[in-house]
Amino acid sequence: MNMRIQKFAIHFLVTTQVIRLFKQWVCAIISVMASGSQSLIVAAFDFGTTYSGYAFSFKDSPDNVITNKSWTAGSGKLISHKTPTSVLLNEDGEFDSFGFDAEDKYSSLAEDGKHHGWRLFRRFKMVLQNQRISRSATVEDLEGKTFLAKPIFTMSLKYLQKHLLDALSMSKIGTRETDLKYVITVPAIWGIAAKQFMREAAIEAGIESDRLKLALEPEAAAVCYEALGHTLAGKTFMVVDIGGGTADISVYEKQSDDSLKNIHAPSGGPWGGIYVDANFIAFMTEVFGTMAINALQSEDMYDYFDMIRDFEVKKRKFEFDSKTDITFRIPVVLKEISENQCHQSLSDRLESLKYGKRVFTRGRDKLAVDSSIMQSWFTDPVSKTVNHISSILKEERMKDVGLIVVVGGFAESPYVQQRIKEELPGKQLLIPGEAGLAVLKGAVMFGHKPDIISSRVMDYTYGVRGWKQYDEEIHPAERKVYKHGKWRVNNIFKVFVRANEEVQVDSKLTHEANPHSTQSCIAIYRTKDRDPAFTTDFGCEQLGELVIYRDKTIPLEEQQNKTTFMFGDTELHVMCENVKTGKVETLTLDLSH
Repeated sequence: MNMRIQKFAIHFLVTTQVIRLFKQWVCAIISVMASGSQSLIVAAFDFGTTYSGYAFSFKDSPDNVITNKSWTAGSGKLISHKTPTSVLLNEDGEFDSFGFDAEDKYSSLAEDGKHHGWRLFRRFKMVLQNQRISRSATVEDLEGKTFLAKPIFTMSLKYLQKHLLDALSMSKIGTRETDLKYVITVPAIWGIAAKQFMREAAIEAGIESDRLKLALEPEAAAVCYEALGHTLAGKTFMVVDIGGGTADISVYEKQSDDSLKNIHAPSGGPWGGIYVDANFIAFMTEVFGTMAINALQSEDMYDYFDMIRDFEVKKRKFEFDSKTDITFRIPVVLKEISENQCHQSLSDRLESLKYGKRVFTRGRDKLAVDSSIMQSWFTDPVSKTVNHISSILKEERMKDVGLIVVVGGFAESPYVQQRIKEELPGKQLLIPGEAGLAVLKGAVMFGHKPDIISSRVMDYTYGVRGWKQYDEEIHPAERKVYKHGKWRVNNIFKVFVRANEEVQVDSKLTHEANPHSTQSCIAIYRTKDRDPAFTTDFGCEQLGELVIYRDKTIPLEEQQNKTTFMFGDTELHVMCENVKTGKVETLTLDLSH
């Protein structure tokens, strides 16, 4: 009898435990599904010039950032946390694939002569480096044919989002798309129009605007660096983000409340790793001839990409003080095309070039290059970056900067690291492990606590165009115009914020105006000049226009508009309030011009 009671008791305890665990599991799912408005998950897209990727983390462990580790090139030689920023469209102009898949499929089609009508776009992000970007901007495919840029960006983001959501569906049970807050990284040196262009592309890709945040790349890197456990209290430090396309530089000071204060306007330029690639291609073109390289690119695409990826591996390992010849694998077909077109052997052609014994063949499919030649491909972009860093550090207000954090894909290059160390003596240099992922991981962390940046320094003077009463002691006589019964001056630059001015992230500036029509435009201008007088001054440029619509049911003379500009965030935010009705609208720059 006791034995039966004992068995029953054990059965009861086991059953009770199972029920309790089941209840906990159900409650966990309900909790997850009920917290969609609380950004349960932050996911970031690092949309790079050469490579793109994503990462995410959950609210309960924000610093445990998960990245995708399965991007692999078709040849298997290059395995990366990111995939090439490449988009393939089919013959109907529709999205087919992205990344390594896009490049490999186009290569296969080209091998079979079936690629005609298909279009491959690579490294198109640099179009947004243009400060005058508009919605009609175009990008070129591999054959030089143009296509609207916005759909290409949208397709890319849509693909990355789908890939992310597929990964999340396997990562945690019960998650929904509405549980996510999205972050997209952008260079800090981008203009307002480029940032808005990226936001619009993301919205068109299906990402809701109110769950989307843009993160400045060096700021994201700073957040990641801090999360590594470094003591920064009271320190000023520089972040140098060197990616495929740009070098992006900012300076920060750690505040007592743990926030980061931006103390130097973002700066930099187009000095990324793609310019080393361009020098390599220029060298290969000189060695094998333009026609041979073009033929390889159009007829033997798989071999072309294999050559590019082989160079990428060598580029990532090359050291500044290397004395060893660098051996590149060259497609046999490239050698054959070149010899047929030039009517001489590759060895004879090399002898006729200026390189002497510094370039020579090894076997049937290899080309050996002296390290000095490889070094020359790095020299220009790296020198421009180092010189720019030096010029910033020479500024009086930057004298306390003792630490330089170097991140970005190109920063993983030993050559880049050694050059910066050599040319900036006395500065502590820190290159985090996996420097190419620092921006991506930091963007995820930034999404969980975007208020970690307390203020930013303005890169330009921003303002609007307006009228002023003519003052003969201030204004040139040729500028006076008789209007509404008075002598006035047009094209006055009404300054909102000035270049190098520190702006708190929550600061607001209001422009009041009485409407004269049911629709009006406010033109936004910028200049590097801290004290511009007129919007027509040299160096002033119009960024775009904000279109404001009035309430047609109320007489215009009874209406007044308050347009509030918020410059402290990563993007320009503009709110327009009709004082009479209390209606508030969010405005966007008109990028149609």
